[in-house]
Amino acid sequence: MTTSLTLSRQLLPYFLAIFFASLHTCLAKPAIASLYAQHCESIAPESSPTKLLFGASNSFLISDGFFSAGNSTNHYLFPSPSTDDPFIHDSPPPSIFHFKPGPVHLTHDDGTLQLEGSLVLVGAMLPITRSGGISWSSNNRRRVIFKLSGFWSEAKGKLCMVGTGEFQPPQHDPIASTLSAVLKLEFPKVSKIRTSIIKGSIESLDIETSPTHFESISLLAYAQRRYNYTVTEQAEESCFNLPNEETAASDSMSVCSNIQNIMLHESFTSSDLINFLGFRFLSTSQLVCSDDGKVHMSMLLSNKTTRRWYGIPILPGKSLVAEGVWDHHNNKLCLIACSLIGKANNLSVVEDCSLGITFWFPSYFSLKQRSSMVGRMWNMSHKSTDNDGYRIFSLYSTENYRSSSVPGLKYNYTELERARKYCEIKNTNPKKGKYPDVQSYMDMRFDLSVHDGKGKPEWGNAQLISVGETYLGNQYGGAMDSMYVTGGTTIPSSSSMVDQSNTTWDVGYTLSYSFWDGNNSDSVQISAEGIYNSSTGKLCLIGCRKPNFWHTTYGEISNSSARIDDRNLDCGYFIQLQFPPIDSKNVKGKGTIKSTRAKSDPLYFEQLEVTFSLMYRSYSMQEYDRMDAEMIMVIISLTLLCGCTYLQLRHSRRHNTICHLMSITMLVVLTLGCMVSIILNTEAMIVRARKNHPFLRSGGWLETTNAIARLFNMIALLINIRILQLAWRARSKEEATGAISRGAEKKSLIVCAPLYIIGALIAWFIHSRSSKTRGAILEDLARYVGLMVDSFLLPQIIFNVFSQPNEKVLSPFFYFGATLNRVVPHIYNIYRAWWYPENFYNPSNIYAGHADDYYSTLFDVIIPLEGMLFAFLIHLQQRFGGRCFLPKRFKHGADYEPVYGSNI
Repeated sequence: MTTSLTLSRQLLPYFLAIFFASLHTCLAKPAIASLYAQHCESIAPESSPTKLLFGASNSFLISDGFFSAGNSTNHYLFPSPSTDDPFIHDSPPPSIFHFKPGPVHLTHDDGTLQLEGSLVLVGAMLPITRSGGISWSSNNRRRVIFKLSGFWSEAKGKLCMVGTGEFQPPQHDPIASTLSAVLKLEFPKVSKIRTSIIKGSIESLDIETSPTHFESISLLAYAQRRYNYTVTEQAEESCFNLPNEETAASDSMSVCSNIQNIMLHESFTSSDLINFLGFRFLSTSQLVCSDDGKVHMSMLLSNKTTRRWYGIPILPGKSLVAEGVWDHHNNKLCLIACSLIGKANNLSVVEDCSLGITFWFPSYFSLKQRSSMVGRMWNMSHKSTDNDGYRIFSLYSTENYRSSSVPGLKYNYTELERARKYCEIKNTNPKKGKYPDVQSYMDMRFDLSVHDGKGKPEWGNAQLISVGETYLGNQYGGAMDSMYVTGGTTIPSSSSMVDQSNTTWDVGYTLSYSFWDGNNSDSVQISAEGIYNSSTGKLCLIGCRKPNFWHTTYGEISNSSARIDDRNLDCGYFIQLQFPPIDSKNVKGKGTIKSTRAKSDPLYFEQLEVTFSLMYRSYSMQEYDRMDAEMIMVIISLTLLCGCTYLQLRHSRRHNTICHLMSITMLVVLTLGCMVSIILNTEAMIVRARKNHPFLRSGGWLETTNAIARLFNMIALLINIRILQLAWRARSKEEATGAISRGAEKKSLIVCAPLYIIGALIAWFIHSRSSKTRGAILEDLARYVGLMVDSFLLPQIIFNVFSQPNEKVLSPFFYFGATLNRVVPHIYNIYRAWWYPENFYNPSNIYAGHADDYYSTLFDVIIPLEGMLFAFLIHLQQRFGGRCFLPKRFKHGADYEPVYGSNI
């Protein structure tokens, strides 16, 4: 009976929760039904559901729609931010909405469907001011989620739903965050190019005096499902009369993937586009491609660059909708586009479908043509008076150098003669040494530092994108990874790539760097081509500076010297770089970037000095071998540590009369060293290796070493704790000898403590002189503890001086083995510094890591000498007495007398 009563009390809260939830549902349904009849009956009549309709939800899915809460800055849900600041170069992330449909049911009325769903409204980001300028913050971006249910009428092509909404995250006032609303959308069953816009509104059902009432919100979206192509033939016909272009052939199976990969991640621009449409950039916002090559999409027009990390909806007066087909015969995408006119309300309509657009993949790259996709645009309703044809404008992608998966892409050189003219290569007296071969092309990609003589140097990178006609692409990380995985990537040579001596190669490059003067940044992107001589290691390039699209305001491209656009590239750059020999320990390269223009030219600039560091493939292979060897050395070192520590534990158990003669301070230092290694150093080993070597693969060997190192450190820690326990217990049991031991321990601590404190103050002083993060503080702590462990025998030596033991307290295997374990890393560090030259990548020191101990030329000499000296002194003390190495007058000083029970 008692058990049943207790169980009933425990289940009572759950029954009450279920009861109130059921009551709320029963009360809410009639309320929602009455609201639907009041606001939606004329749009989509209510009907009784019959059965679930599988697979119909996707037809009502809406992603990346646009909503407008009007121009009111005091809108209850979404106050309008000001976006007219001329210092904001990027387009503000707009307000977007998503509609996620739930279950869809058939009803008794044919052509009427019942559905549920969620409408998510995400407000625009608000501009904030930071040290680097004005940017957009997502921290205060408002989000409202409505849970809705209603009906869709096929005959009217309209959807109406009612429900409630709430803020995410919820506001402090739960009453003010509960919203009632009705959703009305024009949602045709099948969309065409002129009816591809879904528009409607969400309105508040609360009275105007209610704190939860909000003004009507207009919705606008692009239809993504159930599309009927109607103008593809017209689009293909309009492309037929265009001039023929050399295009890259594309496999029909990869057309859609290539189009989506490029067009959904790039913007397109032209110097004439702003005069043609009134905007500077054209970006694809949503794109659907079918297996037969038919495409429909929406495109955004803008005068500012558009960040790609947020959804791009269609905007009234700033968007195009288009459809077309891929012409397999001419390898072109032919489109007919219509403009979306109107304001941010339900009056937005699709009109003027006279815009023709074509895109294709170029068959070659060149110095001035580095776009993965190019195109043309024309107005089919206006013909030029000159040749009675259409006035055609070119388009090219703003994201230059993007690698395309289209096969057969080649590079066409146009400025090799200029490069030879300015270059100073003396083949008659080549420099000694072996230089990198472009056939192992990853040796030719590097990061560089540019000095302008005014401010601090800025980092950039140089990427080899072509050798001869062979286009390599520019995916820095991917190409590097693939090279190190496959064991080498070479390029087949051809007659067009090298001269008769097989030493001079035609190469194409991209270079990018930026300068920061405290207020403004000047980003420079250079496309370059020229010649490389593998016998002298000299690289000579002619470069063209590309437009800087990230500094664009209201259609004008801003550069530090003069306006540069696609028709007026600054091709007055000459870059000359000297590679270091492969077999040289100096892997620093040097060079210059000069202007070939006259000083009176507005585009002239002073000479820039360039330095760059390289890790050649041969060095990278050595790095791999070294890291493998160091992982083995880590395991051997920790195995030795566990072994010699265990032998000391065994020695202590066999000779239990010596336990009280072991220095507690020494054992605490050793225990502390194991704890720090477990907590800090082992995990940092992997972090440093991965951070310093971006090409390091995520294989299991490094993780296995980490696991073994943790295990062995834990074993050594447990053995040290056990020895410490034996020593402490022996001190407690022995009264007479314990007094001597405690006195010696106290004096040993008095001598050692000031040394430890002074060392800690010096380490803290060195740390405080440089601003470091929390991780750097932990590394400094690990180094200092490592230094204490290096001299772990010091407390025992001092203890022996004051206690004068007559027994062998420490096992020779222990103090010689542990000392060897601390000395070898410093000897190895000297060898490593001599054998492995410095390079751009910081060395991944898995064994003898510089974050684990103090490693420098001075410490690498002092610590081994100190360790061997302390081990030798311990050996002398255990053989001849604790004061054997002291002068005679100190050897026979007043010793401690054993104190027994007094008879006084």
